[in-house]
Amino acid sequence: MNLRLRGRALRTRVVSDGDDIRERRLEELRDTVEQFTFSLGLLLAGHDPELGATATPELRARLEAAVEPFLASGDAMRPDFGAYGELHVEGDLLLHDQPVTALLEFDDRSMRETADGRLLPAPRRRIRLELRLSIQPCRIEDCAIHLLAAGR
Repeated sequence: MNLRLRGRALRTRVVSDGDDIRERRLEELRDTVEQFTFSLGLLLAGHDPELGATATPELRARLEAAVEPFLASGDAMRPDFGAYGELHVEGDLLLHDQPVTALLEFDDRSMRETADGRLLPAPRRRIRLELRLSIQPCRIEDCAIHLLAAGR
């Protein structure tokens, strides 16, 4: 009987340790996604964000190259990604050597600022960021941006 209790206590501690690791990693993933999304908004606004802390150098180069033609026109965005976003993480947070996928959905209410200073409202839309993240270190390796139907 004593062995069973010790076995249960050991299993409980192992499960609890796993839960603690998952919670810590989930919090770190959430912080990384939030910082990355903020940096993405800065990039669209024509600023030089510190993407290196949250994204691989390859991803940073891809994003800058994708945004450069838009910014070269003299236009920029005034990002407004709303106050809330829905984050869904897929993958095993206990496997530190396997990437996970994070899906972030939010309503985009950004405005376009033209080179002559006019503000043009952009159509309201739902955005889904599909992100592949490494766990250790917690960094975004790849990003896909999807426009969804409004009100979805």
